Amino acid sequence: MTAAMPSHDHPLPPPMLEEVSAGIYSYVQPDGTWFINNCGFVAGDDEVVVIDTTSTEARTRAFIEAIRSVSDRPVTTVVNTHHHGDHTHGNYLFEGATVVAHRKCREVMMSAGGIADYSAAFPGVEWGALRFRPPSLVFDGSLDLHVGDVTLELRDLGYVAHTTGDVHAWLPERGVLFAGDLVFHGGTPFALFGSVSGTIEAMDRLESYGAEVMVPGHGPVARGAGIKSALDDQRQYLTFVLERAQAGIAAGRSPLEQALATDLGRFSAWTDGERLVGNLHVAYREAGHNDDFAIDRSIGDMIRFNGGALPRCLA
Repeated sequence: MTAAMPSHDHPLPPPMLEEVSAGIYSYVQPDGTWFINNCGFVAGDDEVVVIDTTSTEARTRAFIEAIRSVSDRPVTTVVNTHHHGDHTHGNYLFEGATVVAHRKCREVMMSAGGIADYSAAFPGVEWGALRFRPPSLVFDGSLDLHVGDVTLELRDLGYVAHTTGDVHAWLPERGVLFAGDLVFHGGTPFALFGSVSGTIEAMDRLESYGAEVMVPGHGPVARGAGIKSALDDQRQYLTFVLERAQAGIAAGRSPLEQALATDLGRFSAWTDGERLVGNLHVAYREAGHNDDFAIDRSIGDMIRFNGGALPRCLA
């Protein structure tokens, strides 16, 4: 099933709504690049629980229409897998629902003081009339949500990975795993707000569930042996980043200089290749060679890596 995007949005393929198990749905937004994420929900007899919202008002309204196409039950709970705006901007449109996240997710959102102005970095995006709505229920460790006979085991990692407050949702009775942005399936992982080594470690945690279906934060749903393949791809890329960081440090190069000297090989086919620069900044810091690490500087270097072009965002 599909839910059509409003006519004023960019001409991308429409989001794909799929029932991956009885009453459990993935909502995949192609092409999975900057601010074009995946969501999901569990539709019970009496309520709906949503996993992540989206980046713009229009995209979140389209997601709500997709939910309504299969259930007229109220959305009682929204789970945020982490603090990034493509997963949280739409929280405010789920009026009456409790927003749940890791404690660190709320802390980061509150410290930001509201929704960031991305107009300079991503001009042309129609964000809509967004309103800031942070999680109101937070947890550390684990939290189980029950929707009829379906259990959502919300788990944190206990360490920094994609961000400082990542949550993934495991549905053990159905073998379904919502990985959030711990996994970019077919796209370049991004550890600028977290840890390269921690994200590698997270792959082991995700693989340990033995899931039959995995919904990544970006990119297509993975199934069966495709799950291990997707996780291995992430491991291999991030290990490549660590190796290139060590080579750059040994050669006395800055993260940007090392990125420009790096042949991405098979990873060049992945979307958002400029993330290599941000990932190298983090890898240098983790190796103790980037004492002046700063998010803004890293993003500036990503743009310089692109020859001055801003990252491609079609949200």
